[in-house]
Amino acid sequence: MDFDLSFYKFHGVDRAALLDALGMRDTGEPDPNDEAPYAIADLPNGWFVIRTNNDSGLISNYDRKTLCREGRLITCDVATVDPVSQAAGYENGEEIWIVQHDGRNNDYLDLDIEGDAPDAVPELHKRAFAAVQRGMVDPRGPGSMLDVPLEVVKAVTGFRHDRPQDVRPTPVFTWLEPIKTVID
Repeated sequence: MDFDLSFYKFHGVDRAALLDALGMRDTGEPDPNDEAPYAIADLPNGWFVIRTNNDSGLISNYDRKTLCREGRLITCDVATVDPVSQAAGYENGEEIWIVQHDGRNNDYLDLDIEGDAPDAVPELHKRAFAAVQRGMVDPRGPGSMLDVPLEVVKAVTGFRHDRPQDVRPTPVFTWLEPIKTVID
């Protein structure tokens, strides 16, 4: 499954070296309307996040394990058309956990958990399961299984992409662009 939106949250990773390795540069130009295909923001808690919209391969072609040979990486992928979301955690180049919901075929209770998932997962899963069973939530909305991976990311990093205003100061995303190479 190709995702429409992906968020890569890094901690303990050299920001400049990562951008250089990706062949990207921060333009410093704010992206208040989320129009940039690639954008970056610093979070006040030491994390930084790269957002991709319909990634053309500049980042998605990388094995996520290689993006964080040292430090931590938490990824969040959301398909806006299908009710599919996924969060994953990596440390020092190793995949530690994955939490994924695939609600295609109306499977609103689906939640796959692999590895040593964060402590918040069991409670988030339990609450979403109960709410969906009682018919109290929109299967694509807050409190649903689709929401669980997004909440896991927030529990680990303090930031959820669709609620940036919950972080103070509010992160400002700026446009990233490929580094242009000059050929002689």
